[in-house]
Amino acid sequence: MATLNLEHTPVFKRNWELLYDESIRFIFNQGGSRSSKTYSLCQLIIVYCLMNENKGVSIIRKSFPSLRASIMRDFFQIMKELNIYDERNHSKTEHIYNFDNGSWIEFFSADDEQKLRGRKRDILFCNEGNELKFDEFNQLVMRTTGKILVDFNPSDTEHWIYDIIKQDNSALIKSTYKDNPFLGKEQIEYIENLINVDENYYKVYALGERPISQTRIYSHFKQYIDLPQFDDFCYGLDFGYNHPSALILTRFKDNKVFVEELIYESKLTTSDLIKMMLDLKLDRNKPIYCDSARPEVIEEIRRAGFYKATTAKKNVKEGIDKVKSMEIFIHSESLNIWKEHKLYSWKSIKDVILDEPVKENDDALDALRYAVYSHLKSNKGIPFFIG
Repeated sequence: MATLNLEHTPVFKRNWELLYDESIRFIFNQGGSRSSKTYSLCQLIIVYCLMNENKGVSIIRKSFPSLRASIMRDFFQIMKELNIYDERNHSKTEHIYNFDNGSWIEFFSADDEQKLRGRKRDILFCNEGNELKFDEFNQLVMRTTGKILVDFNPSDTEHWIYDIIKQDNSALIKSTYKDNPFLGKEQIEYIENLINVDENYYKVYALGERPISQTRIYSHFKQYIDLPQFDDFCYGLDFGYNHPSALILTRFKDNKVFVEELIYESKLTTSDLIKMMLDLKLDRNKPIYCDSARPEVIEEIRRAGFYKATTAKKNVKEGIDKVKSMEIFIHSESLNIWKEHKLYSWKSIKDVILDEPVKENDDALDALRYAVYSHLKSNKGIPFFIG
């Protein structure tokens, strides 16, 4: 194998040492934003496959769109920067890369039941492992003969991951942005400024530590797979650009709300957003409750044929109270909503908790609040109660 010019962080070195520690099977990487944990594990797997013949590696995440937009992008970027990528070895339909020495890497999602219970591999890498259910993780582990690598942001106060970390054959690597010498000044300043945003966000994304639970706003959300019968539905839409634009569908049955993520994407222009809405074939007879900060965008959406697009009722505290008063069920594939709700918190100043939510990672939850609060408050004169 030719010598590789591999620029790496200390996180790579710590994982590499554990990869060859026979007493360790599970290697957990808990870290904050930009700590290099995911990138370092991609590098590790590439070097491992180059150095070993006929080895198999599975890289998985809960949903394939998330996998493709994150770790697959990093993986192939690294391969090209190292000048070792060969398009002939890349099966883009099967999402498998084959090395010349017989080793291979496959990418798939946990919602692919056939692959979840499919062939064996030598190394398993679970990206954002806290998105997985324990049974999904267990099925993957049973079909892995060697090491299990897991990376995650510690956004959950409680999780099955923390139980496995306590086992004797597990190792935990904690990392923060300070472990990444390749970050630019602006990236560092953004992360360090989180201390002025909220204590929880600073703990998770700057320090790589678990959040404080008492400031969390929503703790009652549940997940669903099969949609039950419902009486009515509407849409909620929060505009963004650097932040994601979020369009969600809310279905109502008695005091239950069934929520599904339709759009969650950054860098969308108004025309991009409208095209996606047209492609989704939304019901134009149902209201779309929109972020009131962009009246000109609402008008363009109306002109595109979504005549019931309207400004949402935006009393934040009352809207949160209404959402908290109802049973909320999030579709199992709506991962961005589920991820946001884990960290959606009240602002806190030292020991004082304020009646104001932190304005970070709240795009889908704002859209949910617009839909629930606006629809139930104005729907056909039905009395509205905060309960």
